Amino acid sequence: MGVDPQSRNAIFDNLETLKKRGKTLLYTTHYMEEAERLCDRMVIVDHGKVIADDTMQGLHRLLPGANILTIEFEDSENGPRLEDLQALPGVQSVEASNGTLRIGIRDLAADTPGILQWLAEHGHPFEHLASQRASLETVFLTLTGRSLRD
Repeated sequence: MGVDPQSRNAIFDNLETLKKRGKTLLYTTHYMEEAERLCDRMVIVDHGKVIADDTMQGLHRLLPGANILTIEFEDSENGPRLEDLQALPGVQSVEASNGTLRIGIRDLAADTPGILQWLAEHGHPFEHLASQRASLETVFLTLTGRSLRD
C-alpha cells in the first residue's frame, strides 16, 4: 500500500476487526509480512500458476526445515562436523559460518533436545542458542525455487 505508516496500520486494524467478526476477505499482496499478519489461508501464485494453497502451518509442512536453530559456539575452531549433525534424527539441513551453525529441523520440540544432547555429549559447548520459524518469504523462495524478483 502506498500510504503513510499511520494510515497503513489503521487499514490493517480495520481489516483485522472485520476478520474477527467472521468476514471473509480476499487480500492480494506482494508483501509477505502483510500476508503473514492478515491471512488465515494463503495461495502462492508463480507465473500464473497456483503452486501452494494452505494455512501458514500447512505451508511450513512443505519445507524441508520449517524451523531454524542458530547455535553460536564458544570455540569456533573446534565445532562439530557437519556430516555428524546431518545424520541426527530430525536434521534437514546444516550450514556453518564463523563459529555459528544454522540447523534446519522440521519439529522444534521433538528435534531440538536430541541435537543439544548430542552437542553436550561430544564436547561442543555453545554460548548462544536461538530458534526461528521460516517466514512466508522463505516458503515462497523455497517453493518457487528462485529469489525474489523486482
